Amino acid sequence: MPLLPFSHITRHPTKDVVVLSFGEHLQAVETKNGTIVASTIELEERDSNGLQAQPLTNTPDAAQENKARVQVLAFSPDGVFLATAADDKVMKIWDTESWKCLGTRTLVRRSNALEFNKDGSHVITADKFGDVYNMIRDLPDVIAPAKKAESTEDGEEGEGDEDEGEQPILGHVSMATDLALTKDNKYIITSDRDEHIRVSQYPKGHNIETYCLGHTSFVTTIKVLPGASQKFLLSGAGDATIRVWEFLKGLEIHTFSIRDALGMPPAETDDEDDLTVFSFSICETKSQIAVVIEKESRVLILQWNEEAAKIELLKVLELEGMPLSAEYDRSGNLWTAVVPEEGKTNLISVYDNEYVIQEDLAKYVNTFGSKTVDTIPDLFNTEELRKHTTDWRELKKAREEKEAARLAGDPDAPLSKKRRKNKNSRKIPEVAPEASS
Repeated sequence: MPLLPFSHITRHPTKDVVVLSFGEHLQAVETKNGTIVASTIELEERDSNGLQAQPLTNTPDAAQENKARVQVLAFSPDGVFLATAADDKVMKIWDTESWKCLGTRTLVRRSNALEFNKDGSHVITADKFGDVYNMIRDLPDVIAPAKKAESTEDGEEGEGDEDEGEQPILGHVSMATDLALTKDNKYIITSDRDEHIRVSQYPKGHNIETYCLGHTSFVTTIKVLPGASQKFLLSGAGDATIRVWEFLKGLEIHTFSIRDALGMPPAETDDEDDLTVFSFSICETKSQIAVVIEKESRVLILQWNEEAAKIELLKVLELEGMPLSAEYDRSGNLWTAVVPEEGKTNLISVYDNEYVIQEDLAKYVNTFGSKTVDTIPDLFNTEELRKHTTDWRELKKAREEKEAARLAGDPDAPLSKKRRKNKNSRKIPEVAPEASS
């Protein structure tokens, strides 16, 4: 049976550790030797290829109740805490010494992005309905109930206070896709499905500084670029471009074409399925950026030049599978997670500072990491962001049917002829051809 690929890789800010998520579980990996130091699931007994499994720092605890796929995760700036949010709308705070869950909170809606503020006291989340919340880190096991209504002088009960631990600070009119805080925590930058990037004050998000407008499709990821000025923002989207902004002015400084970098022709006008930036990872010491492109078995390595305010292509890494995540560790090594191509089994590959693959660092994780599953689910989650005139769920189902037919030996299997309309579209009646006279 196949192993479940790792969906996310996140770097510990102060230790030589990365955390990998797969399904509902997490594994912490020592980046100096590649061993798994903590896991929320017992390591499976497999053919070890001569390796010996090392004891875990923590003891996997069934009481953690990891039930749904981890959607997003982030470390506090000091690395003491890790926050995760899953598809079941449960957010957890983890202690990164014992790797035990400290508390949980059921969110209002599924989180698409989260980040700690600079002192680690609050966690900011952006959800699928476009709302952004500022929440205290010290979570209870359940949402704190509203304060009991107090009686007024005339004997009537007044309204209770809302949960002070979860405060909405801003909202978009469409699905929020990502968020970023400036290092000084003066500003919060958020993106959405409608091509918007919004710059607001933090924590008073109703005070809008400006918008960064220019993408022609949904924005997937945003990051403040490293450097002395801290005034530039990097954004990726479903329009096959990466853009650099002077975000406080709302100015687009530079546009990088992914199609040009890969030697591909321009897309057709209004192409709903253009190349999509899946995620970024930035190495601050080298000012280099790893770009993961959805369902493209290549990772772009870009060089950021702050003085010229532009990004340039440095290298294209060819991978043995479709990448799901990439992350630089504290030494500048690049860790990549893929859905392996047919005939391959490695889930993780590690590249050194010169982008030469380091097989020894990934050997332990590829031997003992993750878990076996009957089938690998679809781990690419941008389909619901695309503004299809048809329902994205039906399109996804049709593509899966076509792929199943292809694997069964019918490469020319057509999509279902059934018209797939969304609930707001009208059915166009078919007009029978007139009989020839």
